[in-house]
Amino acid sequence: MCRKCISFAVMLTMLSMVGCRKGGLDGLVSVSGTVTYQGKAVEGADLVFNPESEGRAASAMSDASGKYHLTTLDPQDGAQPGNYKVSISKKEMINPMTAEEAADWFHKHSGPPPPRKIKNDLPEKYADDKTSGLTATVKQGGSNEFNFELK
Repeated sequence: MCRKCISFAVMLTMLSMVGCRKGGLDGLVSVSGTVTYQGKAVEGADLVFNPESEGRAASAMSDASGKYHLTTLDPQDGAQPGNYKVSISKKEMINPMTAEEAADWFHKHSGPPPPRKIKNDLPEKYADDKTSGLTATVKQGGSNEFNFELK
């Protein structure tokens, strides 16, 4: 195939990808809120808004004050209007390897290091949108602030 034909094919592919990316995602709206657990702000909580029907999931991580802003494709671009089931977790590694331990491991072994344990700092039921009981209805107009007070 000639060089000009390849360049043209690459350009067409890139243009179609841009078109696909925007297709169906018009109308993203800003969605934000706060996550608290036992009355205290939760820093580092991972939130996932899963659409109940068609659409894309949106996600966020809460900051030091428990605040979050949803992202679908670009940072803090929001979510599509619709009904969502929500999951929230805050996972941390128990006894993670230090950089020195990791370097020593790879020096002495081939293959990955043994898995480390991960714990969820929030009740496990919130980590799955089927058991969390958390929902949100994102609307085109009006306030889309969803505060989650976990117990």
